[in-house]
Amino acid sequence: MTAGEAVAARRELARLSHLGLAWTELAARASQVIRRVVAYERMCWHPIDPATLLMTGGVVENLPPDGFPVLARCEYETEDVNTWSSLATNPWPVGILSQATHGHEHTSRRYRELLAPRGIGRELRASLVTGGACWAALGLYRSPAAPDFTGPEAAFVASVSATLAQGMRRSVLIGDPSFYDIPGGPGVVIVDDADQVVAASEPAGPWLAGLQGPGGGPLPPVVLALAARARALSRCAEGPDLPARARARCQSGTWMVIHATRLSGPYTGHTAVIIEPARPAEMAPLVVHAYGLTPREQDVTRLMVQGLSAKQAAHQLKLSTYTLQDHLRSVYEKVGVSSRRELVARVFFDHYWPSIVGGSALGANGWFAPRAGALPGARGT
Repeated sequence: MTAGEAVAARRELARLSHLGLAWTELAARASQVIRRVVAYERMCWHPIDPATLLMTGGVVENLPPDGFPVLARCEYETEDVNTWSSLATNPWPVGILSQATHGHEHTSRRYRELLAPRGIGRELRASLVTGGACWAALGLYRSPAAPDFTGPEAAFVASVSATLAQGMRRSVLIGDPSFYDIPGGPGVVIVDDADQVVAASEPAGPWLAGLQGPGGGPLPPVVLALAARARALSRCAEGPDLPARARARCQSGTWMVIHATRLSGPYTGHTAVIIEPARPAEMAPLVVHAYGLTPREQDVTRLMVQGLSAKQAAHQLKLSTYTLQDHLRSVYEKVGVSSRRELVARVFFDHYWPSIVGGSALGANGWFAPRAGALPGARGT
């Protein structure tokens, strides 16, 4: 890797991340650019729900799809080195397996159960983070006979982490998320501790198929990840402190909320995974976050949508009107609008109006909350 190659690759990745590509296409095209600088034989990408750090899908290159169940167990059920959730909260979001294990890779459960049995000896992992939020995870792999990943290679991946995260974040806005109910209510899938389906409701089948993604196994990655998180939570009341809950998009474009919980009674030792269309209140924070608004800019946006004047909003936020206008200009630039009317249309009506009509009103927190009797209440955990 030369300095010129690294610079050219960074520029190309920045260009790709600003094209508004769907995340699968961004992953495929970015991988080829990364390969020019960091050679690899196998690869995987996983979109991450920034609220829960759970992977919600996956694309792989030269990796068998049967590895997803093992991956989910190693990632969420047990302690291991370089988990994507730990890298996401680390100032250095990239890890090389051999360095993390001090040359004793066999001490990693992921190496013993996932990598080594599939002929993988070298691993470089990265969490793609921007603005303190993780939007995707990346894994690069080589055979045992290949040279190990190096510090400069890890540094290059770290240098493009935020750029790729911004591209993945933008992919959230590709197309209009559709929100609708389905006859029969949410889908419910009951799995045992070996991730085998024990029972499922009729609506679960189409949702599972839609969440599967390319090259998937019997269960989608997000379901496997949630089941593993629920098992981990049931064993340790003190942690992990993130819920077994995630938001993911079906192949049709519909956003879903998936959550998991351990069962008792006749199904003791099993896990229920509930799949249902996302409500506007559940998606609003994700979409606003996807525009990259700071907490203060989100406050300003909330008050503008509520109809407050700039003077009223400035008073409530204890800001000068000049400072508030600065924040508002920044919001307009990030969202790509030039007026309050366009802001409301872009952030809310473009994304939520089909579900909001006849259904919801602004709640006390400023985001959408259902009117009594208009939408079904939240289900599950």
